[in-house]
Amino acid sequence: MNPTVLVLADDLFWKTKIEHTLKSAQATGVFIDKSDQLAGKADPRSVGLVIVDLALRDDPFTAIATLKKGAKTKGIPVVGYYEHVRKDLLEKGGKAGCDQVLARAFFSQHLGDIVMKYALPGGVRAEEEETDLPEE
Repeated sequence: MNPTVLVLADDLFWKTKIEHTLKSAQATGVFIDKSDQLAGKADPRSVGLVIVDLALRDDPFTAIATLKKGAKTKGIPVVGYYEHVRKDLLEKGGKAGCDQVLARAFFSQHLGDIVMKYALPGGVRAEEEETDLPEE
C-alpha cells in the first residue's frame, strides 16, 4: 500500500493541481482545509508526506509545530509552499518545523519529484496522456 499524502490547503486551484500530480505519481491524497484536522489525520503508519499551503486562511503554523513535536508524528516530512512575495511565510514555515519551504513556482514545478522522494521512494510516475488534438 502506498503511503498517503496529506494535503492541508483551501485554495481550489492548488488543490486541483496537487491532486492531478498525485494521480500522476500514483499516490493517494487526503485533502483537508482546516488546520485543526491535521494532527488527527496524520497517522504515521499511513502518511508519508504532509503538504501545507502556508497562505492558508486558517493559520497552519501551530498545527505544523504540533505535528513536528508529537512523538509519533515528528518524523513525517512536511513541505510547505508560499507565494514568493510573502517572505514572512517562508520564515514562519521554517520556524514551525517544515522540512522544506518552497515558493509556489518551484513547488509546482517539482511537486511530482517531491512526492516521489518522500511518499513513494523508488516508485515510477505514470506517463501523461497526450492531450493534443490530431491534425486534420
